[in-house]
Amino acid sequence: EDTSFRWQCVEQPIGKLLFQRFLEGTPGLAAAGALWAELEAYERCEEAEQGEVAAALRKRFFTPGGAEHCGFLSAAAMAAPA
Repeated sequence: EDTSFRWQCVEQPIGKLLFQRFLEGTPGLAAAGALWAELEAYERCEEAEQGEVAAALRKRFFTPGGAEHCGFLSAAAMAAPA
């Protein structure tokens, strides 16, 4: 049986819901839950909108001082796009 994070918290609907609720309700992790939701919305948006949506995501989550800056992300994740 697969016990990986991906299987339990991404691929299984109830596991995903429970983990997202955990993130939302835990001080210091709410921004991670919001980032996850916004990344899923980005994946569903039209290709023509992706540049604008990506810029808003970078400003909100990846920029120090952003509304919901996720300082726990690695330097590679925080790097400006090439």
